[in-house]
Amino acid sequence: MIKVRVTLPPGWSSKKIDERNWLELEDDAKLSDALAAIRMPKLLARAMFVCVNGALSNTDARLENGDSVSFFPIAHGG
Repeated sequence: MIKVRVTLPPGWSSKKIDERNWLELEDDAKLSDALAAIRMPKLLARAMFVCVNGALSNTDARLENGDSVSFFPIAHGG
């Protein structure tokens, strides 16, 4: 098993993530597995920048123990 730190988008919550924002996944997990675990629809994920360790990633990216996954809206008002 691996653990990845997930910073969810504002207003999103998941019971799979512990109080320190860690999500536990299988050893061969991809980013798509993390999205499924937090129940984020692929359509919503496509409307955001999804980053692994600060770099834009696609859903086929393999995750390693200790990776950080974060979400940023493509368009943001100000």
